Amino acid sequence: MTRQDGWTIEDDICLTTTVLNCISNGNTQLQAFEMVAEKTNRTAAACGFRWNSNLRNQFENEIKEAKLKKRSHTQKPSHMHGKVSGTLSTYDQPDTPFDNIIRSLQAFKEQFDEMRMTILNLQNRNSELEQQLASKPSVEVNEDMKNLLEIIKRAEKLGLTNKEKPAI
Repeated sequence: MTRQDGWTIEDDICLTTTVLNCISNGNTQLQAFEMVAEKTNRTAAACGFRWNSNLRNQFENEIKEAKLKKRSHTQKPSHMHGKVSGTLSTYDQPDTPFDNIIRSLQAFKEQFDEMRMTILNLQNRNSELEQQLASKPSVEVNEDMKNLLEIIKRAEKLGLTNKEKPAI
């Protein structure tokens, strides 16, 4: 039996293309998940869970290419700063301390966003497991009650029960 709200191929394609476009344009995956969430009437966490659990491994090469595109986009403007004015010779250097700091901050932000998505995914998974756990005991209790009733009926058939009413 398939779920009515399950992910379709079109949803997966939308999610994949949006994530890859966001990566190559320098945006975060979280922004991509939020955009897809609006289009598919899902939560950003659900989109992130789908991406990380099902799709990400299938598109590792495309992710690497998108990250390379992002790097080439971000490096072009940094070289232009040195050419704006000949008097600012310190900006002619391709790697200034600020460039290293900016790259480090961008890497930290990317890690932060990924960790945030992991937390959201784990919270979703935790909720799902709690719901499963909440519904499971009632099923087991129902089965136990049925088994107990069967035992009592068998005992009555065999005449093992005392049908006299207790004196009150």
